[in-house]
Amino acid sequence: MSSEPSGKAPFPRLSVWVLFAMVYGVYIASPVRIQTDSIWSIPTAASILHEGNANLDEFRPTFSSYTAHGTYEHSDGHAYYDYPLGAVLAALPFLAGMEAVLSLFEPALPHLGGLGTYIQKWLLTFRSTGTIDLGFYNRTEQLIASFYVSVAVVVLFLALRKQVPDRTAFATALLFAFGTSAYSTASRVLWQHAPSLLTLACIVFLLARPTQTVRTALLAGFAVACAYVCRPTNAVSVVVVTAFYVLRWPRLLPAFFGGAAVVALPFCAYNLSTYSSLFSPYYSQRLDPTQSRFFQALAANLVSPSRGLLIYSPFLLLAVVGFFQKLRRRELQAPEKAFAVAVLLHWVAISAFPIWWAGHSVGPRFFTDVLPYLVYFLAFPLDALLSAPRRRPILTGVFAVAAVYSVLFHWRGSSSPAVHGWNSVPTNVDKDPARCWDWSDAQFLRALPFRSSGGA
Repeated sequence: MSSEPSGKAPFPRLSVWVLFAMVYGVYIASPVRIQTDSIWSIPTAASILHEGNANLDEFRPTFSSYTAHGTYEHSDGHAYYDYPLGAVLAALPFLAGMEAVLSLFEPALPHLGGLGTYIQKWLLTFRSTGTIDLGFYNRTEQLIASFYVSVAVVVLFLALRKQVPDRTAFATALLFAFGTSAYSTASRVLWQHAPSLLTLACIVFLLARPTQTVRTALLAGFAVACAYVCRPTNAVSVVVVTAFYVLRWPRLLPAFFGGAAVVALPFCAYNLSTYSSLFSPYYSQRLDPTQSRFFQALAANLVSPSRGLLIYSPFLLLAVVGFFQKLRRRELQAPEKAFAVAVLLHWVAISAFPIWWAGHSVGPRFFTDVLPYLVYFLAFPLDALLSAPRRRPILTGVFAVAAVYSVLFHWRGSSSPAVHGWNSVPTNVDKDPARCWDWSDAQFLRALPFRSSGGA
């Protein structure tokens, strides 16, 4: 990798805190918190903390009174959260800390007015079993998810400032934070995507270094293993990063695998004890690139009017330009090749998935996880534009318009339930995925106030 840019200022501690506070503040102030796949994440964490197991048996009355979506009935008679435990485990330290701290002030809560009443309700709900109000947890999910995504933004900034000036790194991090699905998807509730984004941002930070050491290899192994625990499609990153170390730094493989084993061994042990298999049922879903709609899905994930990455974050076209500029100049370093391969394979993987349109979501949800790899390449041509905007006035203007559009859409997706309403109105997208190609009723049009028909 290239060395740190000349004239680099001292480590910008204040910038880091300003960036985190800015991003986290906007995230938690944005009102959309629509739970779907995440809805059993907090109760699963509560079960682990209070009962020492991850099954949801104590909440069975809620299956019929609220929803059983996202639960799995195992052959052993126990019910489990169907989705990966990565997000649940990421929530555990926050929930344990919140319960412990709030419990200390419990005697004083009746005297704190509305805030005290809310905290009392939170403690009561978190400790309850049987029939519970799952919807009450949407704010808790948002606070935790927004934290992880905000930290991912900071980590990406720290990685980029090793390659470009701080100004460019800061601008690139802000575009990642507000102009992509990091905002409208990952930060909203406790999807798999929030902790997943942080793990991949850490991979970028660790690999985008001039040299690798035992410590960085150990941390990289730990990060890719955590990524896989968060989301099975991160198997792409596991394979690519492992190949990077095999081909580039073979002497560091013991450290790399050692870091991975810290996560992989407990993960496999839990699955064996729970499911009698190395993987949970969710990880057994197959990808089929031979399906008849595979090529349609490839196109849809890039340019369809309701799921296309380049439709909802068009400024990322400049990231593609950045990659090919480096390729043409023969400046691509080994980590950058790894990032590019990971994006390509991820695109193939999500397009080979049977539900390639990502269910009820906003824009290109399935591309969320690999955004750190893509945004990395954006920083280099963006630096050229910021350094001499008058040299390329047309390109600068087009990029500015694309960036503003992206930020506005993802802000609306985080602020207006009507954008989410597209998934259900006029028909359910899961029953009619062809709607993803309907330009007359594209999801981005629901972001316009006068087109905001339907509800979430």
